[in-house]
Amino acid sequence: MLKNLKRSITFVLVMITMLFLVVFMTLAASKPVSSMNIRTDVTQKGEVLEGEKWPGLGMSMFTAWDNSVMDGYVDTLMTNGFDQLRIDIPSYQDTAWLEASKAGVINAVSKGAKVIWGVSSNKYDDPSYTITASNWPDFRQAILDAARWAQDNGVYEFQIGNEEEYHIDETTMTEVQIIKNLKAVATEVQSIFTNGKVSYSCGRYPLSNWISLGKGDVDLLALNVYQGGTTFSDRWKTDISGLVSAFGSSGTYITEFNLSSISLDSYSTDEGVQAEALSEMIDYIKGSGISRAFYFCWNDSKLGAMESGGTYRQLWGAYFLN
Repeated sequence: MLKNLKRSITFVLVMITMLFLVVFMTLAASKPVSSMNIRTDVTQKGEVLEGEKWPGLGMSMFTAWDNSVMDGYVDTLMTNGFDQLRIDIPSYQDTAWLEASKAGVINAVSKGAKVIWGVSSNKYDDPSYTITASNWPDFRQAILDAARWAQDNGVYEFQIGNEEEYHIDETTMTEVQIIKNLKAVATEVQSIFTNGKVSYSCGRYPLSNWISLGKGDVDLLALNVYQGGTTFSDRWKTDISGLVSAFGSSGTYITEFNLSSISLDSYSTDEGVQAEALSEMIDYIKGSGISRAFYFCWNDSKLGAMESGGTYRQLWGAYFLN
């Protein structure tokens, strides 16, 4: 009888252990990041950065020529709580890029994402995209046309441009004049785009002119900020403070933030160091009162949260994704 009792106890213990393993494996499989190739590296201090994703954290994306790839990116981000997406602001003259970007917007909106979108005159160093007094009317019309499209296709927030002060000829179109022109077109856009806010993204150097001239009918004067390297150092903190001081936390947000604008590796090749610096930026942005900030960017070989080959940097596996 004692032998039978021992066998019964052993059997029960085995069954309990098996049940525990089944429950544990089921819970692990249900985690949002289970299908992702996540880095589990530790920082130089020997600790993995951990923490919940800030609700105000959004993601910038480049549209993919392969719509099936873009579709998977949006699914991944939405699953992990990134419902605010800034789809790239394409050059209005580049029709292929413009149409691909629109397709990306439609895809993301259909999945319930809050999409920020607009058009720009930026095509790197191509002189035909430089803004002059003579071609400004064409750019103005492209902004108005894009605003109508955005209104009709569920865009959450419309951007009238991105760092256009860097795209001017500086003779027939000065920095002060382009700011005045953008403020004027924002007034026109207000009567077209009524889904949400009208915004504009400026770089760090034109910020002082925006502060002195005011943002007019631009609802949200947004800023692109980077830290590190020989160019950026810690001035990003001063820029953010100046932005909030001028327009208030409700009239601003961060459209792009990252480390060195050349690449993450230009800041440090140690992913733990990268993660610590970026978490510092997020903490500072939150502390300023700004409610939204968009990481630049999701899919890029130099700055992306996702590296080539589908590997996710340590920051995203250990800190932002739950």
